[in-house]
Amino acid sequence: MITLGLVACLLAAAPAPGQPAARTTVQGTLRSAGERLPVAGAKVFASARRGPGWTREAVSDGDGRFLLTDLPSREFTLVVVAAGHQRFEQPTPAAYWSRRKPPTIYLQPQGAGGYRTIVEQERVSKPSPVSTRLQPEEIANLPGSQGDPLRALQNLPGVARVPGGLGLLILRGAAPNQSQVFFGEHPLPRAFHIPGLASIVPAGVIGGIEYVPGNFSAHYGNAVGGIVHLVPRVGRRDGVHGHVKIDLITAGARIEGPFGKGGSFILAAQRGYLDLALRALPEEVSLSGTAVSPRYHDYQFIFDHPVGRGGALTMRLLGAADRFQFRQAFTGEPGLSLSNGFHRVDLAYRQRHGRWDFLLAPAVRFDRTDYDSGIAFLRRRNDVVGLLRAEASVRPWRPLQLTLGVDTQLDHYRSFHRTTAEEGLVDNRTRGFLTNTGVYLNSQLELGRYAIIAGARVSSFTGAVNAKHAVDPRLLLRYSPHERVRIQLAAGTYSQPLYRSARVSAGVFDQWQASSASFGGPTSYFGNYYTVFPAAIRYLDPQLEFNPEGQIGALRSAQYSANLHLELADHVELDATLFHRKVRTDIAPHPENPDAPTNRSTATGVEVMLRHDLTARLFGWIAYTWMRSTTTFNFPNMREPVRVPSDFDQRHNLVVLVGYKLPRRWSIAGRFRLVTGLPFTPFIGSINTDGSWAFNPNTPVYGAPNSARMAVFHQLDLRVDRTWILQRCVVGAYLDVMNVYNHQNAEGVIYSQDFSRTRAAVGLPILPVLGVQVTY
Repeated sequence: MITLGLVACLLAAAPAPGQPAARTTVQGTLRSAGERLPVAGAKVFASARRGPGWTREAVSDGDGRFLLTDLPSREFTLVVVAAGHQRFEQPTPAAYWSRRKPPTIYLQPQGAGGYRTIVEQERVSKPSPVSTRLQPEEIANLPGSQGDPLRALQNLPGVARVPGGLGLLILRGAAPNQSQVFFGEHPLPRAFHIPGLASIVPAGVIGGIEYVPGNFSAHYGNAVGGIVHLVPRVGRRDGVHGHVKIDLITAGARIEGPFGKGGSFILAAQRGYLDLALRALPEEVSLSGTAVSPRYHDYQFIFDHPVGRGGALTMRLLGAADRFQFRQAFTGEPGLSLSNGFHRVDLAYRQRHGRWDFLLAPAVRFDRTDYDSGIAFLRRRNDVVGLLRAEASVRPWRPLQLTLGVDTQLDHYRSFHRTTAEEGLVDNRTRGFLTNTGVYLNSQLELGRYAIIAGARVSSFTGAVNAKHAVDPRLLLRYSPHERVRIQLAAGTYSQPLYRSARVSAGVFDQWQASSASFGGPTSYFGNYYTVFPAAIRYLDPQLEFNPEGQIGALRSAQYSANLHLELADHVELDATLFHRKVRTDIAPHPENPDAPTNRSTATGVEVMLRHDLTARLFGWIAYTWMRSTTTFNFPNMREPVRVPSDFDQRHNLVVLVGYKLPRRWSIAGRFRLVTGLPFTPFIGSINTDGSWAFNPNTPVYGAPNSARMAVFHQLDLRVDRTWILQRCVVGAYLDVMNVYNHQNAEGVIYSQDFSRTRAAVGLPILPVLGVQVTY
């Protein structure tokens, strides 16, 4: 029971004998428990507890204050009725009138309550044929994601499952580095911390996620896959609020509130402590004497303030840092490490003037990457990246919107490379500039049931010795034969710079390539066994790229899609999409390797999503993707090209997800996944050479590239949440159980030393994850 603590202000003196009884006036404030927001429009009743009956009534104002006047007695029953809150009723004896400060009454919200999310809405739209949005409330309660925004995205159609369930975005069969993740107006240098355990931007500073797996508008460039836009939110202006969360691998905190006149701020940070947990393990538990220590953290600061009439200024500071250390197996040499990090400063000024909208958003980013072998090999790269986006949009005619914009990136890099030679240590230093600039024009014409969105983007990519240019037209046609039916057709071309650069890997998954080509799957040697992983896992390996000192090239893509959208009922929607994408490389042959193949890839598929939007009780969806992705290699010395399944050819992907809010502030959610395994290049035997191929006298014989697949993956995850709403804070706890029926899913294939026998390298067993969060 909530202690009322109600204090009345007694405005009339006690009556003299024979005089009428003095009347009492009572005032107080109503707030919603947990969030502490004022409750406006609530009806407050005071009625007699004993003696002759009487009743007084008042209504709370915008600040939650109420005033009850002309009360004949100081002892009465107080009743408060407010929309969205539980009925409050409690007797108030005269002893409660002894306090001086006007009281605050905390009303319990109905249901589980909820932390409000404020998002700045843009008047200028960026239309795309398929654009799925996830709300913060959905992200927070998805099973298997622990509230991580980008891992929650992996439940949508078109997103492939990654080995180990770690953080990579493979959109419609495109390599992870062929898609971009935006936060605000500019792309992030990477989306996940090493090795994919968490997003570098937590959910608390995001107002929503816009997911466009293909055929995105001319507003975006430098990608031939898809786009993910993390929409920043502004801070709350109704008081200071905070949030603390702790789970199995991460601890995070956030504070936000008003700033100045009409402004707000958000300050957030998170730190992964998996390195501390691994450090506590005994040495004999570490794999083959290899001690791994991943560590990461990130921070965000967002400030916004209105400027003049129709203007708004936003400043953001964000950054992330990762450090991955391990001791090499067999040698025991300590100190091999890879670390990288970035810091970014954003400014965004928006101005509305009549029919015009203007945006000016400069930013600067500082990147640093280090690779230290712990012996005599060291590589370091530092980048200072200037970013700029400027837009002007106008509606010259009500159905027509025109947008002209430019975005550019100027990267000044410096590289340091130390190696050993006969004469001793050799240091090499280089520096240079990389630029990519895009000018885009987008038009959107809506005429009744028809809409035409036409745009074009002109891009220029420059490197050390040459430049590449591209003109990419894009078109979207939309027809709505019924208010609940929408048909969309889209086509366009896309470009992305391609740098020939040296890659250095930490070798956790990628110690030896399974083939000389850049496909097939990485191979690692542990003990007397070889483990082959799907090629997608190579992108989880800590690595860095250096010095594009040769020719710069480009990836060219053509994308086509057709989408049918049906509103079957209130809050129930069906989306079906056909898509086709072609990507080819456009880069001059390397003079030292003229016989290297050129390649092109294609992806064709179907996406279906039946979704129940988030309501007071229920949300969920059924998402299915069928896709066929192939890569064709053209070798100069071969007459016929070689076509193989691509590294990201995941044929079938089914996700069934549902969440429901139960009484007493309990909620439950479940997710079932059934996914085809990714391809890999198998070993089909070995030749005993009595030599030493990776500490093994048996030299393996490779099968055809990507001719084998991992076993079918299936898993059930469950999550249970419980919320306690206290007067000044909301406490939540959740239990997220992954792989409920403990199925042994194969994430790799382990070969014996002579490559004659295999067994599965299984993934995580049943794993319960407990998390606690406090919001005030």
